[in-house]
Amino acid sequence: MKFNYFKDKIFEALDEISDFEIVDIDTDDLKNIFTLETVDGSVFEIECRKLV
Repeated sequence: MKFNYFKDKIFEALDEISDFEIVDIDTDDLKNIFTLETVDGSVFEIECRKLV
């Protein structure tokens, strides 16, 4: 699987999951990072890396 395709699918999945109550998703394609903000103001960072 191509890495950029995988990142696109992760973004789509995160965007569609209402249980997480995500209000904003910022992406940094150069660093392969998603920054998520939830309704309570919490901020999380997800880094994607291809291992093999």
